[in-house]
Amino acid sequence: MPKEIGYCGNHCEYCFFTECDGCKSKNPSDSYANLFDDKKCPNAICCKNKKIDGCWQCDYVKDCDIGFYSSGEKDAKAYALYIKKYGTEKYTQRILELIHKGYNYPKIFKNINDVNKILEIFETGKQPG
Repeated sequence: MPKEIGYCGNHCEYCFFTECDGCKSKNPSDSYANLFDDKKCPNAICCKNKKIDGCWQCDYVKDCDIGFYSSGEKDAKAYALYIKKYGTEKYTQRILELIHKGYNYPKIFKNINDVNKILEIFETGKQPG
C-alpha cells in the first residue's frame, strides 16, 4: 500500500526519511514530530482538530506559520498550495513527472526553499528562468 501525503503536503511515498511511516500511519512518529517532546506534529494536530485531510484544505494555508511552516523550510507550503489548486492526484502525478525529468524530490525543492519558485516548477514542469 502506498504511503500517503502528510498533513503539511510532503509526499511520504517519495520522502528520504525511510524510517518514518508517515504522520497518517498507525505509527505517526514522523521525523518532524520527533522534534517535539510529545512527539506530535503541530500540523497534524491542527488538521485533526479541523477534521481535514491536510493543510491544503484550510482557507488559511497561504499565510499559515503553524508547525512545519515555521521551520524555515518552504517546500511543504509550496506543495500544500499546489494541492489546494490542483488536488492530490495531480500533485502525485507531477512529482513522478519531475522525478522522470531528473528532479531529486524532495531534496532539490528543500534546496530551492522558495515557495514561488517551487510552485513555478510544479506548474510548468521546468526550472524558472
